[in-house]
Amino acid sequence: MQAIKTLGRRLDAIFDLVESRQQHKTYDAIWDCGCDHGYLGQKILAAELCETLYFIDQVPHIIKQLASRLRGYPGDHYRTIATDAGLIEFPPNKRHLVILAGIGGERIIEILRNIARNTVNEQIDYLLCPSTGHYELREYLSTTAFCLHHESIVSEKGRDYEIILINAIPTTDSKNRVSLTGKMWDKGNANHHR
Repeated sequence: MQAIKTLGRRLDAIFDLVESRQQHKTYDAIWDCGCDHGYLGQKILAAELCETLYFIDQVPHIIKQLASRLRGYPGDHYRTIATDAGLIEFPPNKRHLVILAGIGGERIIEILRNIARNTVNEQIDYLLCPSTGHYELREYLSTTAFCLHHESIVSEKGRDYEIILINAIPTTDSKNRVSLTGKMWDKGNANHHR
C-alpha cells in the first residue's frame, strides 16, 4: 500500500465534510467521480469511511494506473470503473454519495441530468466542487429544487472554490434550496472580495 499523498486545502475540506457525515454512517457507498489521480478517494478508503468506494473516470488509462496503485487495499472495499459518471448504475437499497469535484459546472449539470434520467433511486447525495461555471451550476440547482445540506468556500492557490452538498430529494422549503449566490459569502472577509 502506497503512502497517501497530502491533499490540498480543497480536497481536505471535501474529505473533512465526508468524514463528518460518516460519523453517523450516512452513506453505504461513495463515488469519487472524475477521480483523476484518486488522492481524495484513497484517503477516504484508508479511513474506512464506507462499505464500498467507487473510483470513476471516463479515461481508461487513468483507471488502470489507479487500480495498480490501490492493490494494497482490500479489493472488496473499492471498485475502479472507466465510464462516464452520468452512466453510473447504483446498487439498490443503499445510501450513495456522489463526489463531483475538479470539473466544470456545465459538466456537473450534464452528469446530474443523466443520473436523474437513468435512476429512480432517491437515496443519493451529491458533493459538488466545480472548478468553473459556479453560477450556471447554482442556477440549474435552484431551478431543480435540490435540497441543500451544506455550502462553504475554501481558498487554495489564490482561487476560491465552492463546496455544495445537496440531496436529490426535491424540496419546496426555500430555506433548503440552493440560491444563485450562496449564503456562505462574507462581506466582511477580504478574501471573499477577490
